[in-house]
Amino acid sequence: MVKGIDIFRDFFREFAGNYILIGGAACDVHMSRAGLHFRATRDLDIVLVVEALNSAFIQKFWEFIKEGNYHNRQKSVGKRKYYRFIKPEKEGYPFQLELFAAKPQLLNLPDESRLTPIPAGEDISSLSAILMDEDYYNFVKEHSTVRGNLHVAQTEALICLKARAFLDLQNRRERGEEVDERSVRKHKNDVIRLAVLLTSEKSLKLPSSIALDMEKFLRVIEESPPDYKLLGKNMGIPGMGGTNIIKQLRHTYLV
Repeated sequence: MVKGIDIFRDFFREFAGNYILIGGAACDVHMSRAGLHFRATRDLDIVLVVEALNSAFIQKFWEFIKEGNYHNRQKSVGKRKYYRFIKPEKEGYPFQLELFAAKPQLLNLPDESRLTPIPAGEDISSLSAILMDEDYYNFVKEHSTVRGNLHVAQTEALICLKARAFLDLQNRRERGEEVDERSVRKHKNDVIRLAVLLTSEKSLKLPSSIALDMEKFLRVIEESPPDYKLLGKNMGIPGMGGTNIIKQLRHTYLV
């Protein structure tokens, strides 16, 4: 379990409809429920449900930041608005929170003048851009669930987000931009980790833009496969093979 996720869940138990947990923490929730090991992560990535956004939730979120006494409070610069809160002084709170909105004009926190810009080179604009895409936002919202007072994106949605994040980083690298290779591998490998949770009983018809991204991603891992054996070993699934993983992904997403 990611440190602090239980505190977050209990603090926002009356506001589960206002947010969706995505990213590594959401992946860890699903993997843990299946009895599998994910990977180390300490961030909570949160996307706001804009249709349910209200001042009560924004105020509650700010109370959480104050109660945790987060040392670093940062915001993005530019049209894409998101927030990052790091290093709480209160024991047990999540090490880092990142907050996104599909409609950034609706996202305003109190005391914004006290927030510092997110440093250059630490930008997470790829994820914020994905969530501003209407197809991706609606897909995540439609494929999410509340269990135990925690609103989490479902495995099928997380895989699509991870695949698109990988493609975005790969495109930036090809344009000559500086990209953290660890992040590229992380998103690529996370898709494989999550794919073991998919079943043959369920298939989804993706919006055309997401289907195109998934097809691109699958072509990449077919041409440049990850280390399936090592990933399987770390998850407790020895002998995991790429052929079955790709077959399952194509079956689930009908691509």
